[in-house]
Amino acid sequence: MEKRPCFGCETKEELMKIDVSQLIEDQLALELDRVSDDVWLQRQQLCLNCPFRNQDTCSKCGCFYQFRTALNHKRCPVGKW
Repeated sequence: MEKRPCFGCETKEELMKIDVSQLIEDQLALELDRVSDDVWLQRQQLCLNCPFRNQDTCSKCGCFYQFRTALNHKRCPVGKW
C-alpha cells in the first residue's frame, strides 16, 4: 500500500482554525453504523500505538483515526483491527 501524505500536515494552518475534535463528534452524530464504545476504544488504543499515526491522522490512508475507528464498515489500512 502506498503511503499517502498526511491530510493534517498538508492543511495544518487550516486545521488549526478548526476544532478537529468537534468536527469528528459532529460527523459521528450522523453515522448510524457505529461500533460499540468498547470496540471504539480498543481500536483507538491500537491507533495511538501505531507508527503510522501522525497526531490526529493516519499516514497510511489519511483519515482522522478517531472517526475511522468508530465506523463498523471501516478497517485499519494495515490490518491492526
